[in-house]
Amino acid sequence: MKKLPKTITQEEFELLFKESEKLRNKSKKRKTRINQYMIAMLLGFEAGLRISEIVGYKDKIKSLTKEQIQDSNIKILGKGQKERIVPRPRRLNQKSIDELPLKVNRRSLQKFVEVMGLKVLNKKISFHTLRHGFGSHLAGMNRPLHEIQMLMGHSRLDTTGIYLHANPSKAIEGAREVF
Repeated sequence: MKKLPKTITQEEFELLFKESEKLRNKSKKRKTRINQYMIAMLLGFEAGLRISEIVGYKDKIKSLTKEQIQDSNIKILGKGQKERIVPRPRRLNQKSIDELPLKVNRRSLQKFVEVMGLKVLNKKISFHTLRHGFGSHLAGMNRPLHEIQMLMGHSRLDTTGIYLHANPSKAIEGAREVF
């Protein structure tokens, strides 16, 4: 059996995002960098993107560019050179899109999310936790598993199945209705 992923809720993400916003507004020197971290966090949580799909990874995965963003979706060429389409976060405005590709180091982005997770949520999280939050949130909203699989870019349905842990009481309630 696969281990349950570390995840955050929509409410926890909002707390992280608001605190990042406060930090950005306080800091004159790091304003641009924090803004780019926030754009990446939004793409991680509300579009389910991997860190490598946002900032790139060596020569294997290219950074996300504004050309990949259409009106309501984002075209991703991700892990294993697989193409998929994900929803464009509503808060990803034109000003944010114009900042693509982001000029942040993946390690510093990862560190920022880890530090903010401990500071704001008192929880050890990573950037990938944001992506898990996306999958769990969709599962919690009763989206069909095959849709979540497609949005996450999983080749196997059992990989996507880890997000069904979201609400065991709903599963029990559903089972009672059947019998």
